Amino acid sequence: MLHIHHGKHTRSLRVVWIAEELGVTYESHHVPFDPATLKSDAFLSISPFGALPAIEDGGVRMVESGAICQYLTERYGKHPFARELGDPDYPTYLQWLHAGEATMTPPLAAIAQHTSIRPEAMRIPQVAHEAVETFKERLRVLDAHLNGKHYLLGADMSAADVMVGYALHLASLFRLMNDTPEHVGAYWKRLQARPAYQRAVAK
Repeated sequence: MLHIHHGKHTRSLRVVWIAEELGVTYESHHVPFDPATLKSDAFLSISPFGALPAIEDGGVRMVESGAICQYLTERYGKHPFARELGDPDYPTYLQWLHAGEATMTPPLAAIAQHTSIRPEAMRIPQVAHEAVETFKERLRVLDAHLNGKHYLLGADMSAADVMVGYALHLASLFRLMNDTPEHVGAYWKRLQARPAYQRAVAK
């Protein structure tokens, strides 16, 4: 059975959401998001970086959210949720699958660090402000791509939407989704309405 080590609102939400979309039987293990737990010997034996998510799937152990989502989709998914080399949409799929973490999430991580995670004396408001502006710029690129589409590849949901969708989920926690470009706003509503997303958020 698939075991997912999960902390609420962390990147592990992507993994739970993917599993829910795919209908994979799994067991979720709640992990508190605190240094004492994440750096404990018990957790480091599962996730050597001391970070979430982590999965155990038979003899497979993985700890990188994007890689995990790609692995689960390729192992358990099927078209159109999973795309393969040779599919005309595969390059776009792969680009957005990785952009969710590599492009959309970093400014949000900077906001989190400089508004809540770091001790107050170590926070730099200008860094948080610039990160907000960077994220808004990236939303405009996403908005242009979504023009005329329900999801990133068109009419059908794919794993790339989960990767990007988590970034929008995280942005909503910082109230950055209250005034978004038109197509992004409609897209975010569609993602939130998906039963798999709702079940994942409730974990």
